[in-house]
Amino acid sequence: MKPQLVNADTSLQANLSTKQDLFNRFGGMLLGYISEVVKSSAEAEQYLIDIFSQLQAADIRDITAPGKNTFIYLQSMARKKLASFVATVDECADVTPIVNDNKFVNLMAPEQQVVFCGMHYHGKTITKMAAELNKPEATIKQLLREAFTVIRSNK
Repeated sequence: MKPQLVNADTSLQANLSTKQDLFNRFGGMLLGYISEVVKSSAEAEQYLIDIFSQLQAADIRDITAPGKNTFIYLQSMARKKLASFVATVDECADVTPIVNDNKFVNLMAPEQQVVFCGMHYHGKTITKMAAELNKPEATIKQLLREAFTVIRSNK
C-alpha cells in the first residue's frame, strides 16, 4: 500500500475549519469565563483570540478526541493565560478584586466563597482545599454544592 500524501492546503484548511468550529461552539462560554476574571471586554476578547490562535493541529486532535471534555481543556488554557491575574490573589479569604464584582459570589457565605474561589479561580482540588481549611473532603464538597445552589437560584 502506498502512503497517501496530504495536500498542505487541505490540511491547513481542515485545521482552520476545526478551529473555527471550536470557536463557534466554545468561544462564548470561554469569553464569559475570561470576562469574569479580567473585567475588561476588550482585554477578555484579546485573551480569547490568543487562546484560539495558539491552538495547533495536534492540540485540536487531542482535545476533540472521543471521551475528552473540550471546554475543560480550553478553560485550562485560559487559566494558564490568566495566571497573572489569578496569581495576584493570594488567598480568597481576603476580599479580592476577582470576587468583589461578582454578584453571585457576593451572595455566598464566607466559607462558600473561599471554597468556590479556590476551586474555580485557583484550580485547587477538593483534597487540597480540605487540607488548607483543615476540614473533611465531604464538608468541602457540601460547601461547593451550596455555592452552586446560590448561583443557580439567583440567575
